[in-house]
Amino acid sequence: MFLLLPVWSYAQTEEQTPAKNINEQFQTWISLNSVFQLSQHWSGLADLHIRRSDYITNPSFNFIRFGARYGFNNNLKISAGYAHLWLAKDENWTLFLNENRIYQELILADTYPKFSGLFRIRTEQRFFNNVQDGISLQDDYFINRIRFLFSINIPFKKGGKTSFLVADEIHLNFGKEVVFNTFDQNRLTIGIKQKINKRWSFDCGYMLVYQQLLSGTDYNLNHTFRLFFYGNFDLRKNKEEQIRHSQTID
Repeated sequence: MFLLLPVWSYAQTEEQTPAKNINEQFQTWISLNSVFQLSQHWSGLADLHIRRSDYITNPSFNFIRFGARYGFNNNLKISAGYAHLWLAKDENWTLFLNENRIYQELILADTYPKFSGLFRIRTEQRFFNNVQDGISLQDDYFINRIRFLFSINIPFKKGGKTSFLVADEIHLNFGKEVVFNTFDQNRLTIGIKQKINKRWSFDCGYMLVYQQLLSGTDYNLNHTFRLFFYGNFDLRKNKEEQIRHSQTID
């Protein structure tokens, strides 16, 4: 009888362990990321993101972000700002989740003989609220998140405008509301980055997003086509000193 107890206990544990559910999706992410140079050290930031599910058939979410950046030099920058997200809960945008977000980040970037590299740490304070027919459902909750991004650009030829892009970013949640999903998601990107002119560039490629949801047992596996545009605008009166902008993929 006692010999059967470990077997019985193991069987009970197996029965109580929830199943892992993976939802595989195909998405399209398009964004415009702008930097407005205001002085030698200060710049303003403005981003707009549109993300669609089932390739481009259904809405996923829309996202705007504003901020300010201080550059100590060409390699070290800090930023802070505000963002808002509208997450669609149905195809007609009649039910959606609102997220208000405050963020801070530190960026380290440098250029080497054969590639350029970037490392970013971003912290986010995220406030969620479901809204139905324009009325708050009063179910606010708060989550802290920290993100670590590593990216490398390898030019196809020295001094060329086209480069190969590889990036990976991991997102981790923390706070009392986080119970089952300290790991939030990982984004792996492979693509091409193209410089159009002094002001504009873009990157285009494939991004694999693996995300754990609040339940802890449900995951999204998103195969994503991404097209991100980057604009740099120098609004300084004195433009004699050149500034090398550090583009940050998102």
